[in-house]
Amino acid sequence: MSHLATLDTSLHNRLPESAMTMFEAKAAKKLTFEAIAKELGRAEVAVAAMFYGQARASEEDIDKLSKLLGVDHAKLTQELAGFPDRGRTIDMPPKEPLIYRLFEIVQNYVGYSKLLRYTFYVADESHFRDTLTRL
Repeated sequence: MSHLATLDTSLHNRLPESAMTMFEAKAAKKLTFEAIAKELGRAEVAVAAMFYGQARASEEDIDKLSKLLGVDHAKLTQELAGFPDRGRTIDMPPKEPLIYRLFEIVQNYVGYSKLLRYTFYVADESHFRDTLTRL
């Protein structure tokens, strides 16, 4: 038997209202992400992302979730409306070592990689030299 994923209480203030609604209903029905994914015809990761507010739910997803979880359709539609607000579930800067290293790479090297990519599109060498000088 699969273990049920529950919502970490330290995340409550960082997640959308829909997360609490869906996790409470999921626990009450004793459903796994695997079971929900099968009903929705989606990957488990996509379903988990919807639960954590990291992915957008389609109207079809909302219909199926409402019936499966026993949550009022209008309430779920309102809570899942709009665009996902990604990245709010982790502390900044991240404390987990792997995530921190990835954050560090993005923070320190993305600017340089943009500059290098930009040089491929610059036809005038003097313009590139002027760009480097301004840095």
